[in-house]
Amino acid sequence: MIIRYSANTLVGQLSLPSSYVGLCTPEDLAELAALAHWQDHPEESPTFITVIHLQDVDGHDLGLFEVRCEQHPVFTASQLRQA
Repeated sequence: MIIRYSANTLVGQLSLPSSYVGLCTPEDLAELAALAHWQDHPEESPTFITVIHLQDVDGHDLGLFEVRCEQHPVFTASQLRQA
């Protein structure tokens, strides 16, 4: 399924399997659209807030969404050898 959206007024589209889209909430789709937008524009840094308009999802306009870019620290553990 082709999902047509705009991110910060720039048009884009995202191709996802229909079976997957059926399991997603509109918020999930907005987050995926924001991710796709910033992947399509690697020369730019993501803004803290990306306004996503899901214009065409299976023939329906799902409206506007505010997607926040929040980066969380990732912790990775590795066991140390005892001396």
